[in-house]
Amino acid sequence: MFPIVKRESISALKYSRIQCISRTSFTYLASSNVTTRNLSFKIPNVFKAVQQANKIDERFEELGKSPTKDKVQQVIDAVKDTPELLFQLNFFFYECGKLGITHDNVDKRKRRWNYWPNVILKLAPLNSAFWDTCYSLDKAQHKHSLTPFKLNDIGLLDPKNFPQDFIKQLATGKYNGIDFRNVIIFAFSRPKFTTTPAEDEEKGTK
Repeated sequence: MFPIVKRESISALKYSRIQCISRTSFTYLASSNVTTRNLSFKIPNVFKAVQQANKIDERFEELGKSPTKDKVQQVIDAVKDTPELLFQLNFFFYECGKLGITHDNVDKRKRRWNYWPNVILKLAPLNSAFWDTCYSLDKAQHKHSLTPFKLNDIGLLDPKNFPQDFIKQLATGKYNGIDFRNVIIFAFSRPKFTTTPAEDEEKGTK
């Protein structure tokens, strides 16, 4: 009787061991299959994301290499319907004019005694504020720095790069029917416009 029980016990142990191994193998295969499916599902998405990122980088690189004329046109298109940007760009041109940096005197520009103080205290902050506003309004992807050491080319916003008629129209405080003379800004000074609301009223009554 005892030997029979022993054989049955051994048989039961062998059977349970086989079941255990079978279940373990099945579980391992199942988990490995799931992992494989997950990897095969995610890898194409990674490649797709990398391709999209490369396309974006190439696009920005192309924009960076575009001629100054094209970049200036992009600036004009960006500001044409936004009073804050029109005001800020005109303010920059106004301060440039006070330093003798205008559209048509590139070869005659000179650094006066007040050049660097005005660059540091006015032109640089105005340039940064303009591009910050463009960026916040999703009208520009990055800033353009000033190059004050190059007097004949102080940067993209140099008045020489813009049409003279455009600069003169901004100086009136109105552009394409938009009156931006009363835009509120946080600054110690404001540009002087070539026309005032009072003059507009006088013209309207005549």
